Amino acid sequence: MASRVPVVTYLLIIANVMVFYYMMGLPDTVYEDFIYRYGLVPASIMQGEQLPTLITSMFLHGSILHLVLNMLFLLIAGSGCERAMGSSRFLAFYVISGVGSGLFYIYLRSTSTDPAIGASGAIFGVLAAFAILFPFRMVISFVGFIPIPLPAIVFVLLSVWLETVYVFTGGNPYVAHEAHIGGFLAGFFLTLLFGPSRREAEEA
Repeated sequence: MASRVPVVTYLLIIANVMVFYYMMGLPDTVYEDFIYRYGLVPASIMQGEQLPTLITSMFLHGSILHLVLNMLFLLIAGSGCERAMGSSRFLAFYVISGVGSGLFYIYLRSTSTDPAIGASGAIFGVLAAFAILFPFRMVISFVGFIPIPLPAIVFVLLSVWLETVYVFTGGNPYVAHEAHIGGFLAGFFLTLLFGPSRREAEEA
């Protein structure tokens, strides 16, 4: 089951970078249409339209910082999870976590006509798996510019807590925090139900 080389993780990163590079070359008017056509618009999904955007939206990013942060977390957590799960199972896990993230976001924002984009919902699912499979692996977190090493389970739980605070307070309103929580929940339950054991993960 284990995969020594995280091929899917690398291919997902390459795909995201290529799509971003393509988007940056679009004229402003075409760029906006592209976002609305392939981003996740809850109101459209509720009307049974643009269903493929549950997947296409995962490959769109609005800025270089958005892209780099998501790909960095995907590289860190995804490579370990893919080695433990195997490449084919990890790909299915990633896609299902991303779709679950989108569905949770739609459930809570069903009337929204603003497109949601980014891989972070799926990546929160990967982070959930990483915290379960490798709870005591150290992850570097930053408070301002100060790096602080934290066990993976602490880092992930703090991240989810912060996302929940944002949802209830309305803080940082231009980020789809509900999608992050949805991705985490999808990844959490998928890992418990179908993921490898911690012993298998550490042996991978």
